[in-house]
Amino acid sequence: MAEASEDGFWQFEDGEWNPTQKQLDAIQQGAIRHDVDPIPQETQSPETTNFHSPQPSLTPHQTAQNHFLIVSSAKDNGTKKVLMIGAGFAIVLLLLVILSSVLYAWASSLAEGQDENLVGVWTNPQDKLQLLSNGEAKESTGTFETWYTKGDSIYFEYDDYYNDYKYLLVDEVLFLAPYDEDGALVEENCIAYLEGTRGESQSFYNDRIERADSDGDFPSWCNPE
Repeated sequence: MAEASEDGFWQFEDGEWNPTQKQLDAIQQGAIRHDVDPIPQETQSPETTNFHSPQPSLTPHQTAQNHFLIVSSAKDNGTKKVLMIGAGFAIVLLLLVILSSVLYAWASSLAEGQDENLVGVWTNPQDKLQLLSNGEAKESTGTFETWYTKGDSIYFEYDDYYNDYKYLLVDEVLFLAPYDEDGALVEENCIAYLEGTRGESQSFYNDRIERADSDGDFPSWCNPE
């Protein structure tokens, strides 16, 4: 005859403990059964089995699996940090490239804003004007420091001020007429320079200006008194 445990949930048959019908009925009613291997009679008795307070146990495989998950999580966090740092460097590099492009475009715009035909020495009997390709301007009185052009206007800068002139270059003669503070062109203050140093000679300058007048090279807005 099969030996039954005191609680009636187990019976010892053929050298191993098996669940009784009482245990099977309890499981059908919602009870949770121990998921353990059969216990030999000589090593553990049914009385030592706590049916209502199961203790979780981990097999070696489960332990290795949990350890792997922990290592994987740390690795993922490290990877995210590396990616974030790399993205930061990429953004900084992109900003530097953009800034360099802006500065290059700004420098290029300055260079493009200088009429290359005006680079050189310009003279008349009263003044000598030197316009350099790097944007520097040198004038007899030492007033102007830099220069650049926009459209048909030339700007001379000095300290915190600037003067702007309407200009026209015709056959090695440079005509300049200043704008007043209101932006109106002052035609009667129009002046002319000759390319090179020959304009320093009063006679040569007068002859060249008279020839320009007779050839119709004077612009309509240049009407010196």
